[in-house]
Formats: sequence, structure tokens, C-alpha cells
Amino acid sequence: MAENDASYYHEIALTVPFDEVDPVANYIIENICGGLLLEDEDEDSHTTIKFYVADTVDLEAYLDGLKKYLTDINPTRTAIEFRQKKIKDLDWIEAYKTSVVPVAVGDSIVIKPPWNEESFPGRVEILIEPKMAFGTGRHESTRGCLMELAKTELTGKSMLDLGCGSGILGIYAARRGAVEIAGYDTDPLAVENCLENVNINEVADICRAEIGTIDDIPSDKHFDLIVVNIIKAVIVPIIGRLKEHLNSGGRIILAGLLDRDRPEVEEALKAHGLNSFEIRTENEWVTYSVQS
Repeated sequence: MAENDASYYHEIALTVPFDEVDPVANYIIENICGGLLLEDEDEDSHTTIKFYVADTVDLEAYLDGLKKYLTDINPTRTAIEFRQKKIKDLDWIEAYKTSVVPVAVGDSIVIKPPWNEESFPGRVEILIEPKMAFGTGRHESTRGCLMELAKTELTGKSMLDLGCGSGILGIYAARRGAVEIAGYDTDPLAVENCLENVNINEVADICRAEIGTIDDIPSDKHFDLIVVNIIKAVIVPIIGRLKEHLNSGGRIILAGLLDRDRPEVEEALKAHGLNSFEIRTENEWVTYSVQS
């Protein structure tokens, strides 16, 4: 490869306390890139996390979000140093692929990259091509949604996946017998990744995805199930509109929410007559299953 044709990547390394490795790694995987490397440093009870992003992305925007998250989970910490270097081509690819391992969710689901040839009898297998920023199902909010879907009868159902990301939720629903999944996301790259995964999983006849928000859903379109895995600031103002798109007796699953968001979310649900709901918690993340 000629020097001027080489692809370049940013290697980012940060060191965090052991008890913060899981949440920080989950944040990176869900919001920045699909895989990472962990280097233990036992002597001082810290772990170094390394991840890679292409030279073409807005690195500072991603790092600003990570810095804010680090402050959110530990407001009193001193600033964590981000060590950066630029590397050429794909020397790290094999190590990266090794780091993206199958993820088991509950007793019946496994998410794995397309290159993994392991078999998981008794589990619904979802193939996800890891792409920067769209995640591989490790985050608590994604797991919460999947666990709620796992206990839902999906055969013959229609589903709206608002904030579809990599398409994990829609693909799982299709594998479980759903007949129509409409995915929307505001990020064109997320939609591209979603469509790629839909094709890899051979459910393109059931799942579609397009750029858009709730404003782009036809007013007369209704669904048996609506899943919204975004953030509180987006979810709370549209709860009433979600209800308008829900078939009678349908269910809404809300995720991407923190425990501290509960009062505001529950006030909005009750204001729209959605008084029947269950809450699933994992660490600081909560998932609502709302029955109409």
C-alpha cells in the first residue's frame, strides 16, 4: 500500500478504576466504537481501556461526550488523561476482532460479530457488524430492551424501533416472528449500519430503516409494540405521541434512561394515562415496559 493511500486511526487510551471499567467500556462500545481492548494494571487497581476511531470522524465530539459521562458517574474525580496517537492501517484489526466477543443476554439471546463461528444452541443468534458509534448490544439499555422483548409475544406483531442504531432490537423481533419492523434514526450512518445488519441476518423483508424522527411517521400508522432507546430529553416530550401510534392493548418499551430520570418519566407517563408499567433496572439504567 502506498503511503498516501494508507488508512489512519486514532488510538485513544484512558485509565480508570476497576469499578468503573464496565460502565465506561459499555459507554464506549455503545457510543463510540464497536470494540475495545483492556489492559489490567493490578498494582494500582486500575485498568487501561484502549479504543480506535477512524481519522475521518469528529474525534473531539466523541471525546467530549465521554468526558461528560465520566463526570456524570463520578462528579468528584480529577480529570482523566486521554492519551492519543495516530496509527497507520489496520495493525490492530486482529486484536480488535478478538475483543469483540459474543454477548449473552439472559438465557435465550446471543449477539455476535459475523466472523464468529461459534454455535449457541437454544439461543436466538443476532449477527451485528461492529461499526463506530452504533454498539454491539453490551449496554444496559440495550439489554433491558432485549429482556423485555424476550418476554413479549412477538409472532405476527408490528414494531416501531425509534432510535434503531445497529438494528439489534428489530432483528431480534423479526427472529421471534414479528412481521413488520419500522426503524428510524437521525444519524444516516446508524441507518446504514442497521440496513447492513438486517441483510446479514436475512430479515430485510421484515425490517426497514430510514432517517427520521417521530415526525416522519404517518399519522395514521399504528404499531403493536413501540421501542424507544434514546435519552430522557427526547423521550419525555413525545410520550403522548408514542401513545397515539400504539394499537389498543399494545406495549411501549422505553430505555436509555437513568435511575435519576424516573420522576420525570413517570410524571409524563401518568399525564398521558399510561399508569400500568413495570421497571427493569441494571446498575444505574432503567427500562420501562408500559402497557396501554
